[in-house]
Amino acid sequence: MADFLYKGVVDWFLAQMSQGELAPGDKMPSLRKLAKQLELSLNTVIHGYELLVEEGWIESRPKSGYFVCHKVTSRAAHVLAGDAVCEFAETGQKVAWAALSHRAALVDQSDVFLNPSQRTGEPDLPIVGKGHISVREAVSEHLRKVAISVHPSHIWLSRSPLALFTQAIQTLTQSGDNVLVMTPCDPRLTATLMSLGRRVLTLASGEHGVDLDEVVRCLRDDQIALVVLPSQFSFPTGIEISNLSLRRWMAILKQVNIPAIEWDMTSQLSYKASTLMTYKSLDEQNLVVYIGGVESKGVDRNAAWCLIGQYKTLEGALLSADIALSDPQQQALLDALQPTQKNSLVRRSRQIWALAERAKSIIEKALDNAISFAQSKGGLALWVQFDVALTEPQTTQLLAKHRHGVVPGHLLSAQLDADKWLAINVTYDQLEALASLLREFVGGSKKTVNAPSLDDLDTNDLSDVSVEVLEANDALSEKAAGNLASAELVESSNDEPSTQQEKASQETVYNPMLDLINHDFG
Repeated sequence: MADFLYKGVVDWFLAQMSQGELAPGDKMPSLRKLAKQLELSLNTVIHGYELLVEEGWIESRPKSGYFVCHKVTSRAAHVLAGDAVCEFAETGQKVAWAALSHRAALVDQSDVFLNPSQRTGEPDLPIVGKGHISVREAVSEHLRKVAISVHPSHIWLSRSPLALFTQAIQTLTQSGDNVLVMTPCDPRLTATLMSLGRRVLTLASGEHGVDLDEVVRCLRDDQIALVVLPSQFSFPTGIEISNLSLRRWMAILKQVNIPAIEWDMTSQLSYKASTLMTYKSLDEQNLVVYIGGVESKGVDRNAAWCLIGQYKTLEGALLSADIALSDPQQQALLDALQPTQKNSLVRRSRQIWALAERAKSIIEKALDNAISFAQSKGGLALWVQFDVALTEPQTTQLLAKHRHGVVPGHLLSAQLDADKWLAINVTYDQLEALASLLREFVGGSKKTVNAPSLDDLDTNDLSDVSVEVLEANDALSEKAAGNLASAELVESSNDEPSTQQEKASQETVYNPMLDLINHDFG
């Protein structure tokens, strides 16, 4: 009877999905509300939710509740670390114009977030180049979430993160210097470096970072003057860097005594609630110039902050650039950093996570057999790989209609297969039209995608379960899973038949050599 009641929660969930009452990204009813609605005990609903979590249907987010996930059925794309340093192709001014034209696809496209409003009664005048102390205190508190402990007096505020990056490049390097950049990254970084006459060398990151042995060789042999490090969950792949790799990076930089710039615009968009670590959080020698912030597509809806490290000459560069935030912009930033505000950064981060789940659902529905997703762990974009690269006319048509929604892979990486990749902004409001156009280009499944049924709860497709849930409910999970495995599977008349071999061919087989390639374990 208890197993039947737990399954009743699952049946209720599947019915809500099939009727369109719940969709990927939606928040689930609270445990007490659903218990009252279904006339079940609270423990029964809790165990039902745990079963849905184990199956990968929903996800628990601390202090927020449970949210509906999208179960990706297309094969996964493995993002492998590059085995050699590549030089970004020199194409003159064209790269800079192309990168800047895609700016909207690189940022949050919300119309309300970071919207400055003129307020009266502000008695304090901003400190030139830095800003109000109250705003810098709020930024300092925000940086503690990424394990950076900094005094507010060391924070510089700006209306443009790219302007901060440009000033740092001009201060720390000279024309003709070699700069090592980790890719895929924000294309504005490589475009800015090339426009300033720097030679850009790139090394591709895998799912856990880069090949650090190749980094050591490059720093030793290629006369690198500066290293550019995209931070956790950087655009576009949502790379999660292990703490061991971060420590090894800082040990390498300390040994060679080379300055670095950390570009961190999306670490607040993690899918996890745990505290992240950054390169700067381990920077005991102040070798890293840290640039972070929040960007929106609207005019004057950007805010950035910078920690200049030991490079005091950078102070004069930032002052002379005159890129300080105005009073309304500072107030908008202060409001965004307050968790209790309606348009707070915390709330917007949760919304973007929900948008990402919906985006995966929309794209996979149109292109499930023609694309593969890189594992997304945070950030603003989905990193999508095609079996065959789009042709030049197709790319031109795609950018003409959806330039604010996509960034071509060749702008993000110098790898040979970069043309097969595409970054899709999850906050883009025309994803359905974008997916439809891509289906015309690359084909994809045009079958009717049915609402989830009990077929989808095949225990062979269980997602990973957290250690805590397994330890607390091991016996219950095995019993519930056994009952689901023995349940009758009801096939919808619109489903196409599939064999076990076909299902197995779509599943990703984990290869432990990938971790060894990334050198995460020494």
